[in-house]
Order: sequence, then structure tokens, then C-alpha cells
Amino acid sequence: MAPFLLATCLIYLVACSKPTGESISPDPNTPQAGYVSGKVVDAQNRPINGAEITINNTGEVVNNLIGYSDANGNYKIKLSTGGGPLIGSYYVRGHVTINYLNYPFKLALFVEDDRAFAPEEGAVKNLKLMVAGPRSNVGDSGWYGGTIEVDNHTRNAHFPNIEVTLEPVGPLVDGSNGQTQIARPDWLYSYNIPVGQYKITARDIATNKSLAVKNYYYDKSYQASTMGVFEPILTGSDRYRLVIDVTDL
Repeated sequence: MAPFLLATCLIYLVACSKPTGESISPDPNTPQAGYVSGKVVDAQNRPINGAEITINNTGEVVNNLIGYSDANGNYKIKLSTGGGPLIGSYYVRGHVTINYLNYPFKLALFVEDDRAFAPEEGAVKNLKLMVAGPRSNVGDSGWYGGTIEVDNHTRNAHFPNIEVTLEPVGPLVDGSNGQTQIARPDWLYSYNIPVGQYKITARDIATNKSLAVKNYYYDKSYQASTMGVFEPILTGSDRYRLVIDVTDL
């Protein structure tokens, strides 16, 4: 058993090693047998350097590969573990880590063509950074934007009457300019808010009265407004949330 485990670990380490900087095919839209390549861009179609690209097996074989995009956003990964060609079919996933407000934000990338492919055929898989919108890749449901969790401590307001306004403070996590977001929680949650830092206020739309707000994790008392930054749901997660309390002023 020990030699088998050692061999398995060695295969996995080779598979996950950083690529050696092979040149990209002259035609990035034409698959090359034995390789997967593509380009990684942000929402403004600017190239992303250092995005992590993972080639995952659709079955139970643990010989996944990892590569990285270059300064031009291009990547190319040889579909071999070093011990021979891969077996079965594969799909591509990607993440980019952005240092935002002195914290490493891990963000999922959208894969434009999510179909599985055979290693011997190769594939071109382009990826894009999304800070909002639905996650539509196979097996990846939910939203690219963050989730707001609102705890209602008011005397009379029902959730359909609570309106939360989020005004961006500085750029969003991807460096783009954000827009003011109006959220009306559906019995606790509001979804798909672009990840960033916001000034937060709230009101009861039935009475048009302002409500007091509190950042659940950081504020000791309620205020007319507060600041909030989306944080990962779990350490290392690519899903983010912001928890606030509201009450009467």
C-alpha cells in the first residue's frame, strides 16, 4: 500500500505543477491535440495575469492539472501527468486571487464553453471574471455577486418593506467603478450584489422612515449608516456575504 500511495502522490504533484511557459497556438480558436489553451479576461476584456486554471476529470480519476495565465491572459496546459496521456473526459474551471483592501479575494471565473472534452482532441477554453450575474457553468449554481443577510429587529417593518441601499466606497474588487445597489431582502437574503465595499443605509418603504443599521460582525451599536465589505462565507471560499442588522431609529 505504501508504494502505491507514494506513486499516486507523485503523479498528483506532477499534474499540479506550474506550466513551463509553452507558447500559445498561432490560432487560439483552434484546439490542439493534447493541450487545452485559452485566454482569461476581466469584465472590461482586459487580460488577467496569474489566474489559476484547473483541468478536472468528469469521473473519479484524481489526475487533475493546474496551470496559470501569463501577462497577456493566455494559458496553455499539456494534457499529461508525465506518466502518459490522461484518461476519460475533462472540463475547465478557473479562479483568480485579487488583493483587495489588504485581503486576498478568491473569485470564480466564468467558462465561456463549458462542454467536456477528450484530451486527445484538445480544447480552447476562454474564461472571464464576473463580479455579478448567475453562475451558469455545469455544477456551479448561484451568483457571482455577494449575498446580503439582513436580520430584522424592527418593531413593525416586515421584510417586504425593508429596503437596503448600498453605495460603493471606492472601486469594486475587480477595480471597476461600482453603482449604488438597492436591495429588498426576501425574508432574510438579497443576492447578487457586486463584491466590494459599501456605505449602507436602510429604510421602511411603507412609512418612508429611515432605519438604524449595524454591521453584524464589527459594529457595537446601531447607526444611521455603516460601512461593510463582503467577506468569504468560509476561509478560502469564492462565495461572499455581508451580514447587517436593522432596527428602528
